Amino acid sequence: MEKKKVLLMGVNGRIGEHLYEELKDTSELYAFSAAHEEDYFEDVNFIKKDLFILPDVEDALAGIDIVIFYEDPIMRLNRLTQGKFSDLYMLIADNIARASMVNEIEQIIYIADELSDGSILSVLGSYGTPVNETQTPIRRYGKNLNYRIKDYNSVRSVQRAPMPSGWTIENIAWYYFGWLDEIVYNFVNTVIENKTVYIHLLDNPSPVLILKLNEESSTEDIIIFEIIGGKLRKNMAKKTQRFEFRKLAVSDEFIMALHDYEPSLPWPIYKLTQAPIHLLVSRIYQVEMIINKTVPEKRSKNN
Repeated sequence: MEKKKVLLMGVNGRIGEHLYEELKDTSELYAFSAAHEEDYFEDVNFIKKDLFILPDVEDALAGIDIVIFYEDPIMRLNRLTQGKFSDLYMLIADNIARASMVNEIEQIIYIADELSDGSILSVLGSYGTPVNETQTPIRRYGKNLNYRIKDYNSVRSVQRAPMPSGWTIENIAWYYFGWLDEIVYNFVNTVIENKTVYIHLLDNPSPVLILKLNEESSTEDIIIFEIIGGKLRKNMAKKTQRFEFRKLAVSDEFIMALHDYEPSLPWPIYKLTQAPIHLLVSRIYQVEMIINKTVPEKRSKNN
């Protein structure tokens, strides 16, 4: 009988190691692995794909029969991660769910734990793939974002917020940059031309960040901007730096996420200045989405 192809989220943590031991003789095992990580298991097919990039996850799931979903340290490989663990976890679950639909995965097995509230289970099943939850929840002593690889210098920031009634994710994405211009008036100035956003500080003509809409990667419920330039962006970045807005299928909520951003500022200065400012602005925007009732005017196609 042909072995099932089973994809694990990783084999770095306690759950992954246990699943490996249980399944290695009966299944053809695959597992996500970080680009800089050494892989010690000869009988595991390691996949060097990014769990936060939807096309990467779609490629990773091609040919897979079953996905086993659980927390693994591979999910948190950044030097600095801002946001709640639950939001980070939900974003990855949404990628797995979407990719499972595209690849017609037979089933997703969700390893339940004592700290989960059921929202992840809903996300995993939101695009039609059958999801089975384990009966005995795994005991957890807390979830944190402290796992790091020493040569990673990138930043990830993930926040979840309610979608105002009648808004689309495109409304929310474009409104953010106009709102940013107004909320810190005379300090941050944003200019939008040809679907590219130029962010300036004070009256300095040189932008500190330049973000361009990636129309090819964007969809009806995912809007992606690539950070392509500016004084605060490291030019020799190892990965594509992205700012994403994503609608969740199971609730009237969206996720706003900064991925793989590499600052040009020295790391100690960045952590004391730009990092807390970005987090504060993101939190204020979450509040803005709660209190705003007016649907913004649709921008022209040139914007």
